[in-house]
Amino acid sequence: MTLQELQKMTVVKLRQEAMQHGGISGVSSMVKAELVEALAGLLGIDETTPARATRVKISGDKSVLKREIRSLKGTRDEALEAGDANGLDRARLDIKRRKRALRRLAEETQAVTA
Repeated sequence: MTLQELQKMTVVKLRQEAMQHGGISGVSSMVKAELVEALAGLLGIDETTPARATRVKISGDKSVLKREIRSLKGTRDEALEAGDANGLDRARLDIKRRKRALRRLAEETQAVTA
């Protein structure tokens, strides 16, 4: 099994896989990233391979993410004024995804420097 295959699996399947292998406690309370890391360690899969980058589907550059968030906030405001509920929901979701990616990027950067 490769890291990409683990990343493509759903949380439910990852939990089942972790329970089958044993040696991992707290499986039911883990999120997908934690499950992938735990299973990769258990299966001896190297997480530093380029395949790890596939986990982040949105650009990993801080300035680009911030620029996209500012742009999406403008789109959100336009949709709000126009009364476009679908556009508003889509813009909010995109903002949320980019903010998560920004936080993930900060966590990874902090982990590397520590």
